[in-house]
Amino acid sequence: MSKPILVGYDPRQADDAPVEFGAAVARFTGAPLIVVTVEGGHRRHDHKTGHIDDDLAAEGAGAAGPVESRLKDAGVAAEFRCLQSTSAARALHEAAEESGAALLVVGGSRRSAVGRAVVGSTGVRLLHGAPCPVAVAPRGWKPKGGLETVGVAYVDSDEGREALRSAHALAGRAGGKLKVFTVVKTTPSTHLETDARQASWEHERKDMIDVEGGHLVVAEEHLRDVIADLGGDVEAEAFNGHPADEIVRLSGLVDLMVVGSRGYGPRRAVLLGSVSRRLMDEAASPTIVLPRGVEGALEPLLSESGSVGATAANG
Repeated sequence: MSKPILVGYDPRQADDAPVEFGAAVARFTGAPLIVVTVEGGHRRHDHKTGHIDDDLAAEGAGAAGPVESRLKDAGVAAEFRCLQSTSAARALHEAAEESGAALLVVGGSRRSAVGRAVVGSTGVRLLHGAPCPVAVAPRGWKPKGGLETVGVAYVDSDEGREALRSAHALAGRAGGKLKVFTVVKTTPSTHLETDARQASWEHERKDMIDVEGGHLVVAEEHLRDVIADLGGDVEAEAFNGHPADEIVRLSGLVDLMVVGSRGYGPRRAVLLGSVSRRLMDEAASPTIVLPRGVEGALEPLLSESGSVGATAANG
């Protein structure tokens, strides 16, 4: 039995996207599903910080009844837990550690527009330092037809290579296509390459189109080398632009996006960099952020779960 998927559900949000996504992944992987609500309970204040978070429901017990009924009608087995705490982020973090969760799923805040995530205060605090991969489901997300395309934001780093390995394993289990994206960022040094002072009788002066095009060719050649030994249906493409802008845009072309944590900070914790933070707020597809310094980050989710098939993710 693979380790469980833990979903943080806020009944006040009127948004079932995190539960829908958690259920889809549970059907797809065969992993147990645990849905958690957190209420302030009878504690008057946090003895450490002196207050109770305003992101807590007044009463969580029984509030998830409607979504529990919908999952049951859909044939999805799930355990529902109501926890008491002074902090939703703390409660979910502790629950993830205690259950050995393979994936923690949260939704966007009430400020989110449909199809956007905009992670609220709980999500941001939870993402920084979570002990397992974290998925954020855009508000109003619904399964559409299977996990046919998995995207991965690739950079040539330990975190980028782990994101690639994890996304490839996920796409392989789904029988879907893997799309590997990398973005070449324009920097001040890029502009220097067009400077007339860099030209000589041996080389003609290049304009920005020439310079960016050359960088793109190099990036695409590197990507082809990176994916050469990967099996399955894999595509790779490089783009010029701002990495966060481009990856957010590309999230609309895939069913799921996978990114690594930023490249510094505590190991074995989810850490948001500029790209992953923007994805949390603007991605059009669910996004999984992997912990830093963990090899096989999604193996606990995919191991021993059997090949259920891509269509099973949507019932």
